[in-house]
Amino acid sequence: MKKSVLQKKTIVLTRTPADNLALREHLESDHDAKVLEVPLIEVGYSAPAEIQAEIFDLFGEYEWLVFTSVHGVEGFFKNFFKRYRDIRSIGGCRIACVGPATAAAVEAFHLEVDAVPETQTGEALAKLLVEKWGVENVKICLITGNRNRETVAKILAEDGRAIVDSFPVYETNPTDLAADQAARSFRENGAHAIVFASPSAVQSFVDQLPSLTIVSGARQPKVVAIGEVTAAALRRKMIPVAAVAKSATVSGIVEALESVF
Repeated sequence: MKKSVLQKKTIVLTRTPADNLALREHLESDHDAKVLEVPLIEVGYSAPAEIQAEIFDLFGEYEWLVFTSVHGVEGFFKNFFKRYRDIRSIGGCRIACVGPATAAAVEAFHLEVDAVPETQTGEALAKLLVEKWGVENVKICLITGNRNRETVAKILAEDGRAIVDSFPVYETNPTDLAADQAARSFRENGAHAIVFASPSAVQSFVDQLPSLTIVSGARQPKVVAIGEVTAAALRRKMIPVAAVAKSATVSGIVEALESVF
């Protein structure tokens, strides 16, 4: 194994174990790092029955499906296949995704993605649709979660004059880490780095500081954010950011981690 700057480093991952799977395997197998999973949020997939019925009744009329996260893709298709058996029922709508990880999740259903912005933010995605594709009077189904900001819908509706329906298909809620063994290890020993993937994870971390505050003398981790939105959330909480991953992909996160050592 080629020596890596991450070798023997303790890396804390704060997403759910399912979201961390590929990254954890890569860090452990290819970099000989020690991974500590401290999930700050949990994800549930559901959609209010009345909204689900309304959205799917209008489904053939939408010209764009817009996904701003991998969870949105997973939640959408969980609900979609409760209503339809055939992927062809999705029709001829175009599909836009916030970044390559989200696009890959869509492509796993053998669907082509039409638009992905260079900068992986919801704002960049909305502006791409407005400026390149033109969405005036176009019907758009925006796939969301319970904590999504209204920025994407606002840009599409106000700047692009599109007709936007938001479809909430998942929810993220804070976990309780008071009795979590990995959180205890982090508290007692610290870590070399900790990776945050969303503003909701940042808020959960702050809310649970009694369970996550590192004891005196333990190693203080360098903080890595996935994306500028998460980095901004950390800075608002006065948490110094050592690096920002340009993408939510395994390579993007590893590159950011390597840059801090």
